[in-house]
Amino acid sequence: MKNLKGIITVFFVIGAMVTSAFWWFERPQRITQEFVGHLFHERYSEANSMFEGGSSVRSLPEGGLLVSDQAGNSVIVPKEKLPFKVGGGRKEQRSDFSMTALGGSVGGILSTPPVILYLNVEGGKVRIERIES
Repeated sequence: MKNLKGIITVFFVIGAMVTSAFWWFERPQRITQEFVGHLFHERYSEANSMFEGGSSVRSLPEGGLLVSDQAGNSVIVPKEKLPFKVGGGRKEQRSDFSMTALGGSVGGILSTPPVILYLNVEGGKVRIERIES
């Protein structure tokens, strides 16, 4: 009986460790999905609360968006280009992702250059590495 309790305890501890490791390993992906949802659905205050450092997104009175990266570089994204969509840039690390604001097009050709945000998840927070426009 004592041996059975020991075996059950060991299996419980191993199961808890595996579950914790899986949760930790998938954390950047969950944070990315949450952030992408906020930015796509134009919930900018929620997205802004997920940033670290100098990165930020702020709504402007005319409906556009002021986006700042970690280095302090800022770009105004006109309302016609919103919302941001996932993708458009190269992924260098597992925790990297990008989002693109395209805007209008004529015959499949963009009227204006896209705005691409290169982002990274680290320590539970999102950071805009750089902005390309």
